[in-house]
Amino acid sequence: MLKYETKKFWLIIDGKIVTDHKIEAYAFGKLLINLQRVVDVLYQAKHGSHPKDDFRLFLTKVTDGSVAVAFQPQDFATELFNDSLIFDEMVYNLNDIVTLLIESPDDFRKKIELEFSEPATIIRFLVNFSGLLSQKNKFNVKIGYSINKPTKPVLLPSHREAFLQDLIHEYYRKSVIEIKGVITRIHGDEPRSFSIRTLDNATVKCNYPSEWEKDLMALFKSSVTVNGVMRQRAKSREMEVVKDIRPFNSATLDTLGDMTFRHPLPVRVSYDDHDGHWCLENEELSLAGYGKTYQEALSSLAESLESLVVGYLAFKDTALSGKSRQIKKNLQNYLDLNEVSQQFDGLTVER
Repeated sequence: MLKYETKKFWLIIDGKIVTDHKIEAYAFGKLLINLQRVVDVLYQAKHGSHPKDDFRLFLTKVTDGSVAVAFQPQDFATELFNDSLIFDEMVYNLNDIVTLLIESPDDFRKKIELEFSEPATIIRFLVNFSGLLSQKNKFNVKIGYSINKPTKPVLLPSHREAFLQDLIHEYYRKSVIEIKGVITRIHGDEPRSFSIRTLDNATVKCNYPSEWEKDLMALFKSSVTVNGVMRQRAKSREMEVVKDIRPFNSATLDTLGDMTFRHPLPVRVSYDDHDGHWCLENEELSLAGYGKTYQEALSSLAESLESLVVGYLAFKDTALSGKSRQIKKNLQNYLDLNEVSQQFDGLTVER
């Protein structure tokens, strides 16, 4: 057991959300969540092989004045890493990052790109760090590292909020990708994630914030489009930062099977959870395709199109019903039937 008091990480808050040494619970909770996530990113970037719980912060002291709270990992002082306390190393590194943000934004950018090699990690750090800054001057946050409440804490620079947001948008633009598929699993405990079975039948794990919970549950077992940033070094496919998620209920096809359309064919996309089947439909041409995977449904749709084309090549217009003649007219907007007929020996376009 330690016989001396160790240093603590201090978070000191004042401003409109603080009254008589008390703070709004929601605002305080958001600050603590963002602080823990900043620590997680710093820790994992430097010591990814260590269990995450090693850096789980515990509230250890609350003092009078502006709301001042102290945190430290449980028993952190007994764990050494490269002859120094790993928590010390993290705090000093965070102080360096904050100082650069205050004094030299260009050097701040170089620092985070050096510390966090992957764009997804950079975005996670920037998003959660910006969550410690007041967006409407409702509060100020100061940090320090000492046994007792620090006399000269560092004020986090709220005036750099716009700069941080610009950086976040820039890294998103450079790194964002789009995946489509079906949400097959939702893991609601921290860290929250959901799994998607993609159109090529792969599984991708996607992290999401707690405030998305309700909307995400409404999309469970349905087809979606997700935009985000993939983790490059993960053993399995993982979208570490999800930017947005929306229903995937339509697509356009330039080709289908061996046929190339004159202009893109719109297709309605849906997923039937009861049967576990994808469904692709085009009402204009009365086409439908079904399959356990998206690719199977696409192949089924191609077969439906081929059957339609063959039928119209084999019969004269006079043998078609009024509805069929309209569908054939619609089909000719997308395909040159004389050209397509060359793919089918013995069949010609009948008038």
